[in-house]
Amino acid sequence: MNDDEMIARQLLQLARRIKQRRNLHIQDLNLTTVQGDALKFFGDHPNQTITMFKDHQGITHQTARVIVQHLVNLGVVTLAPNPNDGRSKLVLVTPLGLTKHAQLNKHGWQTSAELFVGFTPEEQQQFLALVRRANTNLEGK
Repeated sequence: MNDDEMIARQLLQLARRIKQRRNLHIQDLNLTTVQGDALKFFGDHPNQTITMFKDHQGITHQTARVIVQHLVNLGVVTLAPNPNDGRSKLVLVTPLGLTKHAQLNKHGWQTSAELFVGFTPEEQQQFLALVRRANTNLEGK
């Protein structure tokens, strides 16, 4: 196995472990990972539209609408008229949604803290720079 294959293998294992942790945390909130991502987006970016979420996630408008409708059904977001554009609605996070959003953030910080045990701040920054570069290399392909 060459170095590229070993790096790729380690990255896949890391991604799987992060995903497993994320799935465990998200189950506690009675959300799917897709719903958790959407709630995180709307909690981090108040008063956004479904179109803004669609663009951020790189998904179709129909898919974004279905995800948001599930969040509405769960009571974690509501839809309100957009005063700037009558054709769209603003997605507003409810008090229940804010509670779940805070829990998502807490779980994310816990996973991050565990991931970086033993790393110096400089190593964390190097890791971040390399991961960003790798992600950029794969964007749009």
